[in-house]
Amino acid sequence: MSDPVEPVQGLNSPLVFTTVCGFSLYWACLFTMLMRNSFMDGGIEVLWYHFFLRIAFLVGCVAMCAAMAFATDFLSTQRGVRMQRGGVFMFSFVAITSSLIYHSTGMPMPLAFDCVAWGLAGVGLTCLFMPWVELMGSITRREMVLALAGSIALGACLYLMMNMLPFPFNIALLCIGPLCSLAIVVMLEHSDEVVPAPFIPRERSRENIKLTLPFRAMTIAYGVVLGLGIGLTTQIQGDAALYSGIAGATVFGVVAAVACLRFMPERVQQNGAFQILFPVLIIALLPMSFLQGAPATVCNMLVFACFAIFEIAGIYLMLFLSERHKASRLQLACSLQACLFAGVLIGHLIGVVATSSGVMDYPMLSAAALALVVVLAIMVTLFGVGPVDRSGALAKRKDIEPNVEHGRWRARCEAVAREHGLSARETEVFMLLAKGRGIEHIQGKLCISGHTVKSHVYNIYRKMDINSREELLDAVELYEIAAARPLPTEDTSHRD
Repeated sequence: MSDPVEPVQGLNSPLVFTTVCGFSLYWACLFTMLMRNSFMDGGIEVLWYHFFLRIAFLVGCVAMCAAMAFATDFLSTQRGVRMQRGGVFMFSFVAITSSLIYHSTGMPMPLAFDCVAWGLAGVGLTCLFMPWVELMGSITRREMVLALAGSIALGACLYLMMNMLPFPFNIALLCIGPLCSLAIVVMLEHSDEVVPAPFIPRERSRENIKLTLPFRAMTIAYGVVLGLGIGLTTQIQGDAALYSGIAGATVFGVVAAVACLRFMPERVQQNGAFQILFPVLIIALLPMSFLQGAPATVCNMLVFACFAIFEIAGIYLMLFLSERHKASRLQLACSLQACLFAGVLIGHLIGVVATSSGVMDYPMLSAAALALVVVLAIMVTLFGVGPVDRSGALAKRKDIEPNVEHGRWRARCEAVAREHGLSARETEVFMLLAKGRGIEHIQGKLCISGHTVKSHVYNIYRKMDINSREELLDAVELYEIAAARPLPTEDTSHRD
């Protein structure tokens, strides 16, 4: 059964508004570093220079996302929190230092210096992503959707504003923005309105759920397509029209993502974001394969809309899965971001190699990206791409009975069955299902027909308000966790 997007609880508008304002500063800085801008790219006319700076930034982002996904336990400690906050300060320091040096000398610094600076900036800005992901897991799902979508939309508007402001106001906003964002998230973490979600250790999280390799590969492939599209903007003259187009396309993507979550949340929860993006990417890349100038630029703007859709749907999916399967929010979200940024990095590298060697121009690269999207569409349609692997959790559940006293395990299943009003025969079927047995095994074990087994399974699912074997196993596991005490056994000493 798919959980609804909107919970029963009322909407905490002040909390959502504060979260949107704080998280938007992260997105504004990310868009500024990742996309074309008017002040950090000013005076750099060499095409490959743009690519190398953003490649260095993406290397820092990928490295830090991977490190955070691996070291979630350490980052939850006081020392880890201090290091993460120090990274945010490092971003501001690097941004203001490199920008002031450039504007005071009037010429770019050596490429090695700029690459190191942009790499450190990627590490520092990614550190700001962590506390906001943790905060998103502490609010209701409806508030999370609104805050995530609103922050990206407002971040796009702030990106436009930064590009329209004159020096030094644009640099000041870039440097002060992350610090203000960090201050807001720290304030929210200590407020009474936010109840921290329970911490889940990394090893336990990996036992419960892991991102599948096909899903990671698909995310990287999408990142490659998005990276090629973002790289195209380096060939476009930077002016108010370009920056407005990027901001407008991002806001359009936010609206589309919210509509998807509003009207078909089940598809997003089942990894339907891939199918949602297919038509948009094809519409964007097909004309870019043979058009140039303004028409190609307009089509390229749709790539930025796809970036916003993927970010909202992807982060929502990771937080949804972490809540459902008791997994680490930070591990899943950072793993997704690492794969996405790795794909964007590969897309930039392909652009550098192809254009510098003269092997391919950008219309040819757009055609290659279109072919990749078509291949992805065929693969997802024919084979499907499940986002998570729960084999470890299922194997652990199947081993529950051999590892505990049989009477205690049976008592737990009986307690769950009584709680949901299962009949005696349904309880027998339920116990076999909880062991991981299939229809044929249950049919032979209980000497009943397959039709009768299916009828009992239907009644069990209906009474327990579930729709899958996974949710049945979750019910047994959650009952054990909720008890947090010795499993119930019958006590007849006080009976009459």
